[in-house]
Amino acid sequence: MAADAKKIKELENNVLKLLSEATLEEILDEDTLIDTLESSATTSAEINERMAQAEIVSIEINDTRNMYTSVAVRGSILYFVIADLGGVDPMYQNSLGYIKSLFNKAIAMSA
Repeated sequence: MAADAKKIKELENNVLKLLSEATLEEILDEDTLIDTLESSATTSAEINERMAQAEIVSIEINDTRNMYTSVAVRGSILYFVIADLGGVDPMYQNSLGYIKSLFNKAIAMSA
């Protein structure tokens, strides 16, 4: 998306540069300027279509990511509770493997 936005900006700048450097007679007679305008319009339409599709995909990704927010909150709470158990008594210190197994078990049991 950033590359497409950059490309549109470059096209706009190129067209504006050509228009500012050309005289009134050159604007109407110059084939390069007309060709540049036509190719810019085509490229801009393609980029806008891709950006619209990318926006739809971005919304879908955000919606999907938001579905996992509650699981992430539960997982972080579980991790920090188990990690803090070592402060209660050193006997309660647990390995990362144990914490991962509890997390996977919590995910498996969740709706």
